[in-house]
Amino acid sequence: MRHSASVPSAWPIAGGRISVALVVGTLAHAGTARHVTALVRTLGEGRHRIRVYALAAPTEAVAGALAALGVPLAVLPRRRSWEPARVLALARALNRDGIDLVHAILPAGAAYATLAARLAGVPVVIVATRAGEPRADGATRALLRRVYRQATAIVANTRAEADRCVHDAAVPAARVHVVYDGVDLTRCAPPGVLDGLRDRVWHRPLVIGGTGSEDTGRALFVATAVRVAARHPEAQFVWLRDGIAPAVADAPSPVPVTIVPIVDDPHPVLRQLAMLCVVGAPDCPSLDLVPAALAAARPVVAADVPGISELVTDGATGAVVPGGDPDALAGAALDLLENRGRLRSAGHAARAWAERTLDAARMGRATAALYEASLLGQVGQAVAAAARPEDRR
Repeated sequence: MRHSASVPSAWPIAGGRISVALVVGTLAHAGTARHVTALVRTLGEGRHRIRVYALAAPTEAVAGALAALGVPLAVLPRRRSWEPARVLALARALNRDGIDLVHAILPAGAAYATLAARLAGVPVVIVATRAGEPRADGATRALLRRVYRQATAIVANTRAEADRCVHDAAVPAARVHVVYDGVDLTRCAPPGVLDGLRDRVWHRPLVIGGTGSEDTGRALFVATAVRVAARHPEAQFVWLRDGIAPAVADAPSPVPVTIVPIVDDPHPVLRQLAMLCVVGAPDCPSLDLVPAALAAARPVVAADVPGISELVTDGATGAVVPGGDPDALAGAALDLLENRGRLRSAGHAARAWAERTLDAARMGRATAALYEASLLGQVGQAVAAAARPEDRR
């Protein structure tokens, strides 16, 4: 292992490139797989060397994309819930690959990466905490609090998530940075000036998509669909499911709801929708598809869960209503469906907001800048330590 208290003679920033390890607990969830792929594709625009380390299989969702980008992928498969041997294996890999900075994604990735980085002498560990992930409890929650406090910096994908981390883990606010999840805007063209004319000339079916937690979320979406269908029986409903995660048994529904698995690019499906209805619980708000829907110029009607009001502006790009209330969700959806001009203007506003805030290239630049600032901060600390008289004895 490469421990050193002195300033390295050839620090990576001097050569213009940082060797970065993205350590991910699992790539078996479509949202995580898309986030990692987008981050790798845009990270520093080739400014840094990236390697991905997955702590569980499968990795099929990203293996091809990473190979096309020339990014190595290493898998350390899990046999039990907690394996000290994998910490050692990851530490050896970080040391072997000359890693300068570790960026850990998902709770399992954060715990393993922090311990492995310390063993390998990696000076900087950045931990991602993302709204929309199930909350840990018990011993795992206590471990994550310790991990957050030890991290060089923390990246949160909403301000609400950043505030939660500051208060729940007692992390100084200056160490928590908000970087919104990015969307590849080139995959979905902005709405054209003739879109309204097309709607008047060619009648398109009203398709409403829903996303959220599989258990309570889908039941709430079905209840919302029943209320919308009572006034618009021609409306169609689809439930957008993480296509990699195991599916729960389909329950009988009083209105037809088509289950659509989302594995790779969600935009072809989102373009067929009139709007996206987001349902969720405070501990699992399910924000994954919201940036993509806004980029596709689709209004979002959402339950008021942590972070959603940062992405959806009530009355402008969609509607934010009280959580757990199908009447409120249906009412907001009907207000848009029955005023096509408002529906189109909300879609245009959604796309404009996405272009200003949610571009994947912006996410990559912000993350790369955090890498460089964190490493430079470590250099400054090492220089200051080396300059102290007691360190020269």
